[in-house]
Order: sequence, then structure tokens, then C-alpha cells
Amino acid sequence: MTAPGAKPPRKAAESTAVAPNKSLPRTSAPRKTTPKKAAPKKATAKKAAPEKSVQQNASPKMPVRKKKEEEKSLGTSVGKTVRAERTRQGIPVRELARRLGVSPSFLSQFELGQSQAAVNTLFSIATELNLSLDVLLGNNVGPERESVSKGHEPRLSDCLTFRSGVRWQRLANTPENHQVQFLLTEYEPGADSAPGDAPQTHSGDDYGYVLEGTLTIDIDGMRRLLNSGEAIHLVGNVPHRLRNETDQTVKAIWFVLG
Repeated sequence: MTAPGAKPPRKAAESTAVAPNKSLPRTSAPRKTTPKKAAPKKATAKKAAPEKSVQQNASPKMPVRKKKEEEKSLGTSVGKTVRAERTRQGIPVRELARRLGVSPSFLSQFELGQSQAAVNTLFSIATELNLSLDVLLGNNVGPERESVSKGHEPRLSDCLTFRSGVRWQRLANTPENHQVQFLLTEYEPGADSAPGDAPQTHSGDDYGYVLEGTLTIDIDGMRRLLNSGEAIHLVGNVPHRLRNETDQTVKAIWFVLG
């Protein structure tokens, strides 16, 4: 009890301090994660290698080899025709070679398509074996194929290369009874159809027209120049010789009859 007039005892001051809370289990706040930059994906597709062009892969020698094989085909067929007819007539190689003024080894190689003859030699063979140029070149067609031959286009396989830079290219097949050769002829610089002492002769006639260059023609000892755009008629049994004395290739169209 307190005495009268005495102030009541002062209450203890309330502590303003806050009692510490019991520690709660500490939970860590989720860490802020910064998104990592995605690493650039490695290209899986291999860079396509550049394609090689056909020209790079192709051997440059192939067209030349092919051309030589095709040019050889007509020479081979002519040689086979000569050999077959010589055998049929029972003429030995040595005997025909003697008549032609060539060696037996050359004639054998020619029949196998392994050697080239001069133009005058080919005409001499035709004369000795009594063959027309049609039969010798083997480009006749029967009546049933005549219409097809009109659309015939020249091919390398229709070419015949002679000695001394002369070349014939058939421009069309001809029917059996026509006995005519339609030819594109080329004379390289220095080309000569026959030696000076052995000009060519043959049955029938020749008709020529020069497309390019200047062709020198010896007719029975007389010399004539045939220029581009000029034409000529030659009698086959009159000795003649065709040559190129210029430094440019001469091209001419020829019709050989008989």
C-alpha cells in the first residue's frame, strides 16, 4: 500500500526496444540471372564446292583425237574397196604397185587405211582397177535412198585427206547411175594434187568453182590462176595439176563426173 498523498510508484518505463524476433529460417532470394547471349551456332552445312565446268573436266585432246578418227574412216573404206577389187581381179600387190609406180609396202598400208595417197595416185588406182570414183569412194545410194540423200549434211566421216595437204569432203551422196562427186576441196599452203612430172588424168570431166583464195592449175603444161569467184571446166583425160602457191588455204567446190 502507499501512504496517503504519496504518488503511486512509477511503472517501469516501457522499453521501446523491440525484442529481436526469433530467427526464421533464412530463405535466399532468387538470384537474378542475366540471360546469357546464345553462342552463334556453328554452321553444319559445308560450303558447297564450286562446280567444275564441263570444259574444265573435258580433255582438250579429245576433239582432236575424235576428229582424226573420223577423218580416217573414209580413207579406211577406200582402202578396203581397193583391196577387195584387187583381190577379186587376182592382181598381186606387187603387180598393182608396179603399174602405179609406188612401193608394195605403201600400197599395202594404203589398203589398210594407214597411209595417204596423192590425188593423182587415187585416180590411177581407179583407172587400173576400172573403178569409177563413185564406187571407189563408196558413196552411192540406191533409188530407195535417193530422197534421203537430198537432205544429207556433210560430216567429218565423209572426208578424205591426201598427201601434200589436199582434202576432199563429200557434200552429198549421189545415186548409182549419176556417177558424179559433189566435193568441197581444201588446199593448204603448198598443197599439190600431183608431182610436177606426173599430173593426174582420169575419165570424165571436172567442174570447179573457187570459194576462197587463188588456185594454180596446170593444164597440159599451161599455167592458169583461178581466183575466188571464178570457175573452170577440165577434161579429165588431159593431164592437169592443182596446187596452192599462196600462204592462205584455198577452198573450192568440185563436181567430178565419170
